[in-house]
Amino acid sequence: MTFHNPTRRRLLRSAAAVPLLPIAPLASTAMAQGSTAYPTRPITWVVPYPAGGFGDALSRMLAQKLSASLKQPVIVDNRPGAGGQIGVNFAKQQPADGYTLLYGDLGPFSMNAGLYPKLSYDTLKDFTPLSRLLVSPTLVIVPANSRLQSWQDLLQAARDKGLNYGSYGMGSQPHIWMEMLNAEIKGKLTHVAYKGGAPAVQDLLAGHIDLMLDVTPSSIPMVREGKARALAVVGSERRLPQLPQVPTVAELGLPSLNVPGWTGAVVKAGTPEPIANLLHDELVKAVQPPDVVQRYTDLGLVVAPSSRAEFGELIRTETARWGKVIHEVGVRLE
Repeated sequence: MTFHNPTRRRLLRSAAAVPLLPIAPLASTAMAQGSTAYPTRPITWVVPYPAGGFGDALSRMLAQKLSASLKQPVIVDNRPGAGGQIGVNFAKQQPADGYTLLYGDLGPFSMNAGLYPKLSYDTLKDFTPLSRLLVSPTLVIVPANSRLQSWQDLLQAARDKGLNYGSYGMGSQPHIWMEMLNAEIKGKLTHVAYKGGAPAVQDLLAGHIDLMLDVTPSSIPMVREGKARALAVVGSERRLPQLPQVPTVAELGLPSLNVPGWTGAVVKAGTPEPIANLLHDELVKAVQPPDVVQRYTDLGLVVAPSSRAEFGELIRTETARWGKVIHEVGVRLE
C-alpha cells in the first residue's frame, strides 16, 4: 500500500497563504447575494464524539470564536455512537439552512464508507464540505513501566507471545491502523475496543492493555510527564520537535503506515452557497489566529485550513484510500 502524505512544511505554507484571501469582503459579498440575513438565531455545532475528547475541545474553541464573529451563540451538541453515525445522521436530518454544522475527522467522513456495508449516508452527496481544519499525527504509546523499551521490543513481543492494543472503538483510525501494522509485521495483536479515547488511555496507564495509537494532544503531555512512553510517530514526515527522540514509522522501515489523520467541518448539502461561503471564511479565520496556531502546534498538530473544493477532494480520495485498506485488513462492521 502506498500513501501520499503532505509534508508539514507544505501544509504550514498553504495554511499561511489562506489569510491573504479577503475574508471579510468575501463574507459580506456572499451575504449581500442572499435573500435574508444570516445568522439570525443560534447555530448548532454537532460533534459525533463524547464530551471531553480532543474533537470536543477543538470544537468548543472554534464555537466560541464563531459565536464572537457571527454575533450569535454557537452551541456544541455531542452526539456520540456507532462510529460517528449517530451525530452524522442527526446533522443529515436537519434543514439545509446553515444552522447546523457537523465536525468530523477521517472516521465518519471517509472510513465509515468502507466499514459499514449499510451506511445510511454518503458524505459528499449528503453534505457540503466547508474546510479541513487540522492535520493530526499520532503516537504509538505504551505504559511508562512497560517492558517494551523500543520499537524492536514491540515487534519481537508482537510476533512471539502477542500483545493487546486498545482503540477508541471498532472501526476507529487507531483500530484500523493497528490492524494494518499487524498484517505488515505478521504479529499477534489483539484488539480491545473502548468507547472513546479517554477510557482507552486510562486502561493503558493502568497497564491493562499493552499499547495503543493515540492523538498527539492526548499523548504528548503523558509522555512528557513520564506517564507513558512513545515508540513511534505516525503521520509525520519528520520527528516531532516536542519529542525529538521518537522516530517516525517511515524511519523504522514502514513508510506505507505513515498515515496522518485530519479534521474538518461540513454542512448539509443544499445549504445556500452564500451561507456555505460565509461559514468557510469564518472557519478559516477562527482557526488561524497566532495563539490558536501556537496552541495546536505545541500539541503536535498542523493547522491546515483548505478551500471548500480542496476539502471535498480530500474526502473523496481518502474514502477511496481507506476503503482499499479496510478491505485488505478484513474489517467489516454492522
